[in-house]
Amino acid sequence: MKKIFIILLVFVTFVLNIQLVYAASESEKTTSGSAIEEFVSYEEQFNDNTGGWETFNTTMATARIEGGKYYIENKSETGELFILHHADFPLGREFIIETSIKTVKASDNHSYGFVIGAKDASNSYVFQVIADEAYAIMKFQKGDSQELSGGKIRRMVFQKNSFNALKLEKLGKKIRFYLNNYYIDEVSDITLFGKRVGFYVEGKSEIAIDYTRSQIWPD
Repeated sequence: MKKIFIILLVFVTFVLNIQLVYAASESEKTTSGSAIEEFVSYEEQFNDNTGGWETFNTTMATARIEGGKYYIENKSETGELFILHHADFPLGREFIIETSIKTVKASDNHSYGFVIGAKDASNSYVFQVIADEAYAIMKFQKGDSQELSGGKIRRMVFQKNSFNALKLEKLGKKIRFYLNNYYIDEVSDITLFGKRVGFYVEGKSEIAIDYTRSQIWPD
């Protein structure tokens, strides 16, 4: 059984650097005059650690913010590292959430991913990139993992040795998955476990995160 190293960050609020944005389609403006759609936008650029992200240095793993990037290293050949950020993410609302990740160094068997809808590491969803060649949409429930979907990544979609944007769009109980703004897959009947988001690193490797951003629509 693989070892799972769990780093849980309890961050009191998700509203750092939040802007309230108002938007309306032309048809809405025409028919109602004042009808507008309201959503909340959040962005983390890692210019500093005012967001309260976990930083540490142990024999098993490290995490640091440096030069506008968030670096996470798993030092175990076989272990899975979860870093979870208590974002108070709304479970019942539609949203778009995105991050940009690059492999800094890695062994042959490695992967990384963007974690959403997590109660804890044992109950979460991961949009996973495997060895820069394939992807998987993983569900972890009570510590057991299940691949909901996956496949090969087309060369034209993925940029090796560079940052790649992983984006998820939640529409009702369906989540669409994008890589560098290319639609690659979707999964239906998703029920998120919790409000945490974060990152996943499997195998001896290090990743750099350039940013995270999200847009959350009203109920």
